[in-house]
Amino acid sequence: MDCFRHVRVWPRALRIIHWVNAFSVLALIPLGLFILASEFIEVPDEGLDSIIDVHATIGFVLATGALARIIYLFTGPSTANWKDVLPHTKKQFALGTATVKYYLSGFRGKAPLYLSHNPIAGLFDTVLFIAFATQASSGITMFFMHKGDEAIAHSAAQAMNHASGPPEWLEIIHVAGAAFIILFVLAHFAALGAHDAAERRGLVSSMISGRKFFSEEELEELDPEIKAKGLGPE
Repeated sequence: MDCFRHVRVWPRALRIIHWVNAFSVLALIPLGLFILASEFIEVPDEGLDSIIDVHATIGFVLATGALARIIYLFTGPSTANWKDVLPHTKKQFALGTATVKYYLSGFRGKAPLYLSHNPIAGLFDTVLFIAFATQASSGITMFFMHKGDEAIAHSAAQAMNHASGPPEWLEIIHVAGAAFIILFVLAHFAALGAHDAAERRGLVSSMISGRKFFSEEELEELDPEIKAKGLGPE
C-alpha cells in the first residue's frame, strides 16, 4: 500500500452524526420488528409499553441526528455540504452515469473516481433522509397517540371512550418507511463491501478515520478538486 496516499475527506462532526444515526437505525430495526410482531403474538402490555418507550427514545435520538445532518448540509465544510451530496452539476451527473454503468458491469473495469460522495450514494442518502423525516413525524405522532390512549384507558370515568390507537394508514406509512430503511441498510452494506473489495480505497474505515486513500495517478486527477475544497494528501 506504499503507492497510496491518504486524504482526510470526512470531517469529525460528520462522522459522529453518521455513527449516531447508524447505531440508532440498527437498534430501531429489531425493536420495531418486535412491536410489529406483537400484533400476532401474545406480549404482556407492560412489556410491550416498555419496548415502545425504548423504541421511541431511540427514535428521538435518530430524529435529532437526522436534523443535525440536515443543518450540517448547509453549515458544514465542502465535503459535507449539500452541493457535494446531491448531484446537480454536469460533472456529477456524468460521474453518476458512469457509476451506474460500473454497477451494471458487476464492478468490472476502471472504477469511477470521486473524492468524497459517490453521486449515486448521495442521491439515495437524500431519499433516506426524506424517509427519516417521514418516520420521525409518523412515529412521534403514533407515540403520543399511544400515550394519550394509555391516559384515557387508566381513567375509569372515560373508559368507554377509550380510543383504538393510531389510525391504520399512519401505521402503514411507518411500516413502509421502516421497510425502505431496512432495504437501504442491506443495500448499503452490500455496496460498501463491493466497493472496498473492488477498489480498496478504505471506504468503510474512512468513516472512522476520516481518511480515504488514492494512488498518485488518482491524486493527480483529483488535484483540482482537492485544492478547491481546501484538502490535501497526507
